[in-house]
Amino acid sequence: MTYQNRSKKRNYHNRTKSTFILLIIGLCLFGLYYFIFHSFVNQSKPITNHISVATNKASNKLYSKLVGNYLFSGTVMLGRAVGTYSAGNYDQPFSGMSTLGKYDANIGVLECPITTNPDSYENQVNNLIFNCNPSWVPYLKKYFPILSLSSDHLNDQGPQGYADTVSNLNHEGVQTVGNYNPHIEKDDCKVVVLPIHLVKTNSIQVPGSLPVAFCSYNYKIIYSPNPGELESIKKWSKIMPVFALMNGGPEYEHIAGADQTNVAHKMIDYGADYVVGNGTHWVQNTEVYKGKLIVYSMGNFIFDQLDQDGRDALNLSVSMTVPYDSNVSSWVDIGNQCAVQLSDCLSKAESQHLLKINPKYDFNAIGSYGGYLKVATLADKTQQDYILMRSNWKQSMNQLNQK
Repeated sequence: MTYQNRSKKRNYHNRTKSTFILLIIGLCLFGLYYFIFHSFVNQSKPITNHISVATNKASNKLYSKLVGNYLFSGTVMLGRAVGTYSAGNYDQPFSGMSTLGKYDANIGVLECPITTNPDSYENQVNNLIFNCNPSWVPYLKKYFPILSLSSDHLNDQGPQGYADTVSNLNHEGVQTVGNYNPHIEKDDCKVVVLPIHLVKTNSIQVPGSLPVAFCSYNYKIIYSPNPGELESIKKWSKIMPVFALMNGGPEYEHIAGADQTNVAHKMIDYGADYVVGNGTHWVQNTEVYKGKLIVYSMGNFIFDQLDQDGRDALNLSVSMTVPYDSNVSSWVDIGNQCAVQLSDCLSKAESQHLLKINPKYDFNAIGSYGGYLKVATLADKTQQDYILMRSNWKQSMNQLNQK
């Protein structure tokens, strides 16, 4: 082979080799481009639903249930002798509450307006016109972050006094429901955000919030239900649990009157999960109606009456349990949002077409005794037995457990 032919052959092999190398490089570049391009496209696609479903499934496996534990107490009146005896120690009337146990939230019934209006001890005693100093508000927030304002004495300082009370409490972060005038229906039912705990499958608990409805009515002395008034409970009970409160009945009686019974039954008929009453200053009977508990009156918790019945109180312990699922997860998400702003809680749930949750409740009667001079503390055995007898508690619990 001539030199020229060998040179041509060598050039041919070199070109073939270069072409092969360029082809390999091209394929590599194309593969890199394909990988980058499709990764970018996939990241740009709206796959939120897929991720959300996966997250919810993972969340459902993470938690087993939702739990909450709450204590309803009776009348809280911080004026008159209670205010005088505490002598500026605003923590004093509440100092025995720790003996009743630890709860996620305590719910009370406020019996005095909270305003800056001047009001003497003598006027409160002689004319039964109450007023409480705004200095009480931070302590109410600490011990009773949820308050019913469905008391006849909330009118003692007039409509402006009621408005000032709501403003003072809400500004401090106290959640309120109810009005001394039940015909002002916008105040009767409100969303209340309850602190709850999500229980993991390993039993570790994570704090959260759950919105429920509180409906509270004052039907004492001058008010009775307007047609359709109590029926508004149905609007709330269609979508969320309803905790019903009522103020009314004859004072200083151990048995609920016919009007109390009628109101409580209607509350249950319209969807309330249970009913807690107050306003008679004495502990009254309980009842199970359509498989649901009614406590007609809890009595005085902090008050300056000195007779035994005026110092006894039934504090209702309510333990709530809900099995965890994706629907409950969505309710908790709304609850966490509503803990910041309450105004759109119900509309958020309705817009997401959430299903109503149906908690399981366990009830217990925690007796207390005191309220003035001797602060309210856990009842001793004799006092507890008397409170259970007055409320026919054991009979009601037997009926409730047999439903």
